[in-house]
Amino acid sequence: MIWKAEKNGCYSVRSAYRTCIEDIINNEHLRKPRYWSGIWRLKVPPKVKNLVWRICRDCFPTRVKLRSRGVNCPSGCVRCEDPHEDSYHILFHCPSAVVTWQTANLWHLISPSLNQFDNAPDNIFNLLQKLSAAQIEISVTIMWSIWKARNLKLWQQVTDSNFTILERARHLLEGWRNASRKQVHLNPTTSDSGSSSASQYQCQSQMEKIMCYTPSCSVDLGEALALNHAIQWIHELQLSNVDFEVDSKRVADYFNKGRGDVTEFGSIMDNSLNFCNDYLTNSHVEFIRRQENEVAHTF
Repeated sequence: MIWKAEKNGCYSVRSAYRTCIEDIINNEHLRKPRYWSGIWRLKVPPKVKNLVWRICRDCFPTRVKLRSRGVNCPSGCVRCEDPHEDSYHILFHCPSAVVTWQTANLWHLISPSLNQFDNAPDNIFNLLQKLSAAQIEISVTIMWSIWKARNLKLWQQVTDSNFTILERARHLLEGWRNASRKQVHLNPTTSDSGSSSASQYQCQSQMEKIMCYTPSCSVDLGEALALNHAIQWIHELQLSNVDFEVDSKRVADYFNKGRGDVTEFGSIMDNSLNFCNDYLTNSHVEFIRRQENEVAHTF
């Protein structure tokens, strides 16, 4: 028996769930055509991206949202006496938040958007498209810090000053950037040129390598080969602390969870796993969406 929802023919709960969600259950109400890629392209800590995504998906646990889900709690703002604590109020309307934006010298960039939209998701999507990369990165990190201040006030009765909120945001963003610079990120990707396939690796945007092999192969097999060659190249460079970023979810999932695929793909991936276990024990393989893969788009 072959399970058609997986390329290796083996049943998995993940693929069964995906089949149910996409083919059986009507989930059109969950699909929101917004500028989602703008969120995932942000060069900010993952927890900041997650917070922004939750706000824009309207699943942010404000008091108003909790009450709409049947939770018995007050509806008023934790930081002021406004009776309606939703994400728009917390981030843009609460007097404490407004003073924070003014202190950060960002209020003049944010306030025009508030005249156009009366909810947090639309304002955030508008800012993602209007502000520069540096401005939106510090802005969304400040949003995270404002939410942190709200939770500290609610659960620990701690009242943060505006200086503390801004310093926490700055420290988080700078610390994450410094940590990212200390670690090598290598991004293997492939392209098909008809009679042959090409692999390109980019290391910290400073070194890159291109390899071509014949004949042309499937996308997943090409991604597996690209990762395999990239791993060996990193070993030749005598590097050890490396994050490999791939835009093939099948490759990333197999590397982190899988074993036992008897196809050519599985053989190549097993070879990569064994090589990393022997020589690159502190390295990882992570999945990134193709629209975020700058190497693939410049190839």
